[in-house]
Amino acid sequence: MLLFLMVSCKKEQPKSRGAQLYDTYCASCHIAPKIDELPKNVWKESVLPEMMERMEVEGLDQDFNLSYNGLRPKITLQEWAQLETYIVTNAPEYLESIQVPQADTLRQFKSKSYALDKQNGGMVTYLEFKDKQNTIFYGDLAGNLGAFDFTTEQSTLIYKGKSPVTWYNKKDSVAIITEIGIIRPSELEEGKLMLKMGEDTLSIQNGLHRPVHTLMNDLNDNGKSELVISEFGNQSGRLSLLFENELGGYSKKVLLNLPGAIKTAVRDMNNDGKKDIVALMTQSTESITVFYQTDNLTFEARNILQFSPVLGTSWFELVDYNGDGLEDIITVHGDNADISYVHKPYHGMRIYLNNGDNTYSEAFFYPMYGATRVLSRDFDQDGDVDFALISTFPNYQEFPEQSFIYLENKDADDFEFTANILEDPSLARWFLMDASDIDNDGDEDIVLSSLTLGFTPVPKVLTDRWKNNNVDIMLLENLLH
Repeated sequence: MLLFLMVSCKKEQPKSRGAQLYDTYCASCHIAPKIDELPKNVWKESVLPEMMERMEVEGLDQDFNLSYNGLRPKITLQEWAQLETYIVTNAPEYLESIQVPQADTLRQFKSKSYALDKQNGGMVTYLEFKDKQNTIFYGDLAGNLGAFDFTTEQSTLIYKGKSPVTWYNKKDSVAIITEIGIIRPSELEEGKLMLKMGEDTLSIQNGLHRPVHTLMNDLNDNGKSELVISEFGNQSGRLSLLFENELGGYSKKVLLNLPGAIKTAVRDMNNDGKKDIVALMTQSTESITVFYQTDNLTFEARNILQFSPVLGTSWFELVDYNGDGLEDIITVHGDNADISYVHKPYHGMRIYLNNGDNTYSEAFFYPMYGATRVLSRDFDQDGDVDFALISTFPNYQEFPEQSFIYLENKDADDFEFTANILEDPSLARWFLMDASDIDNDGDEDIVLSSLTLGFTPVPKVLTDRWKNNNVDIMLLENLLH
């Protein structure tokens, strides 16, 4: 009898009506964020009004936002009041602050800034090294695609478009240039892909929904390159595939009809001899999703990692961190230009180790407000993986030095790193980066680029500085050799 009473006392209490409504409506299309992940004022002033905008509240006269194309869940006015009360009651007054790790001034690299144009303020929207170690390709807000040679310190214009360039692919004499169309949140599909051969250019795909990344790869090994387009979109968007058709043009198929596609990579994830697509999906349905190729350009999607929609996942890399022959996943989380703007202690870099069975386990978290880019390289050539991190959304008021951090790996097994910051971290608003052996001395150098665009609140002293100087890119020359 005593045992029966003890077991009975341990039974879970029935969930309140508010909790039931939260599970129903806040987890219907994505992982429900934990209520304590956002403070009361953000819930009340931003997130709840946005939720109501996307729902049909019976008994309430609503002026629907026509730009929202999703299916509106129905809820009664009484249920909405219960849901709102439940959330606000359980939300914290404020979020805990990140305990910023101690950091030293960066000594392994020497910095030098460059201007790519004559206009003050950074405008770079695309940055990547390709076939030459000393030449970096860049796109900007004005629609220019150029190449900067670090040896001559000169830029060459490759293409002049009508909207910001977000990606550049090249194979032999054929170049594919991605224009975003509209850079700020929009439901208009104004993006396009341009094909360039010599001096000739033509549009091969219009009506793209804010494309931010384009991958070129021969996915079915037939000698022709396919294009995987990350149409980030806004409230709607998609991940798309372009393939050559019998007429010599391109046909399009949608791989995933959801917004937030931001980057893709190609791997054979299940060792079946076929190339698969690994995609980072952001916005409300944040995940690393693998599109397994089951047949000729036929794919089946499966999420291998899922994240809370408030994490702001921004980038990923595949790298063998622990040297076991399996590629692990490095992610950064910190997009903070949306409706839940607040400095979030769960922003930062995460290492997910490969378990060997297509599953991954989080093994390490490095906190960093607004983390948006990561480079995983052995920069000091000691046999382990170091990390370079950019934050586009740091806490500029209290920790402006946290806009770039170099994590030197001291003990890979125990995840021990030393943090290093720039000597002048607020020189620009850092946005993108890439690495290459620019000076051909046997070690990799880092290049950061700037985008002076008003995303979130920034102290006026910094915005004035960025608008009045001309820093487009900064070279961090590795002094190892």
